[in-house]
Amino acid sequence: MPGRAVVIGGGAIGVASAYFLHHTGWQVTVVDRGEIGRGCSYGNACLITPAHSHPLPGPGVMQQGVRWLFRADSPLYVKPRLDPAFLRWAWQFRRFCTRDASERSARALLALSRMSLDLFEDLARAPGPGFFFQRKGLLHVYLTDDAMTEARREQEAFRHAGFDARLLSGQETLDLEPALSPHVRGGVHITGEAHGHSFEFVRSLAARLEPRGVRLLTHRAVSGITARGGRIEGVALATPAEHLPADLVVLAAGAWTPALAAPLNISIPMQPAKGYSCTVNAYPGSPTLPVYISGTRVVITPIGDRLRFGGTLELAGFDDRLDETRYRAVVAAATRALNDRLEMKQEESWFGYRPVTPDGLPIIARAAGVDGLIVAAGHAMLGFTQAPGTGKLVAELANGHQPSVPLEPFRLNRF
Repeated sequence: MPGRAVVIGGGAIGVASAYFLHHTGWQVTVVDRGEIGRGCSYGNACLITPAHSHPLPGPGVMQQGVRWLFRADSPLYVKPRLDPAFLRWAWQFRRFCTRDASERSARALLALSRMSLDLFEDLARAPGPGFFFQRKGLLHVYLTDDAMTEARREQEAFRHAGFDARLLSGQETLDLEPALSPHVRGGVHITGEAHGHSFEFVRSLAARLEPRGVRLLTHRAVSGITARGGRIEGVALATPAEHLPADLVVLAAGAWTPALAAPLNISIPMQPAKGYSCTVNAYPGSPTLPVYISGTRVVITPIGDRLRFGGTLELAGFDDRLDETRYRAVVAAATRALNDRLEMKQEESWFGYRPVTPDGLPIIARAAGVDGLIVAAGHAMLGFTQAPGTGKLVAELANGHQPSVPLEPFRLNRF
């Protein structure tokens, strides 16, 4: 029977988990060390894209990473460091850079992402405070003639995976999205994909939950998860000290999840991967479609009256500095793809830590040896896309129901 649940983490995964737990009868408290939604949910690229459901490790990724190692503005940067946890993670990562492993992971991610997109539709229509959500597709653009070879390969891969992907000439791309630069050589339009305001999404779910009795405890650091005899007892908070009794704890703290699990002798191989974004005011004639710029891996996303540029992945640990070179590289890539000189009005710079596992798959599983603990973390660049699906799976796990998608690929003990 449902009882008391504490969700650690007030981002998209945590709040979605709280939402589905509440709707299946649990008494839920959400705890966050900061404000609800102010982590990766605040500044990510805002895409809801099953078509991008591929893991970080794959054929050629290690070689590409080495080539980019000495480029300060590269899309992927790994900071060399003698950190034992990172070195173990990197050794495991290389094992998953095979074609077979990548394809298996992609199938699992795609199933979760497709389920999640359907849930976004339901949540957008549900009563209560709304959030920005549109389903206009995703436009890949290519800025060189050589890149058009890659465009044809990508279109074929998307179609093979069951997506409606249309190859466009340069003029057809500009007709579809006039805000783009005339230097664009072509594009691939993947219909059916969506985008939304991730921060609004989290805040809207939280605003629906609070009047129904769900407690939202913000600016409260967790000092530990308490257990006795292999069974969860609750969550200890610091400043002020408080103990929250619980029959269920959902650990959805993103990149901070391993540190919270370690005192329970639960090892979670996960690294923080820093991502950057820049958000400015939209302007007359600015893009109306989300745009993915091939080669740079930068995304341009219209979110209401604002425009966001997001990209880069930096494995540098919990480095709390905004790297100006990498940030400006994201802005420059977006600017080159647009046809107007960008006025950076009300510019907001941001970075956040994406939680990345060695195989690029999230962990959505009960923790062996600690009855009443569920881990829901490690979604890398797909946290927003997969939030509703993960939340529903957490509730299914908590209630002993048949999962909506197979959970075997997301088990905790796979490493």
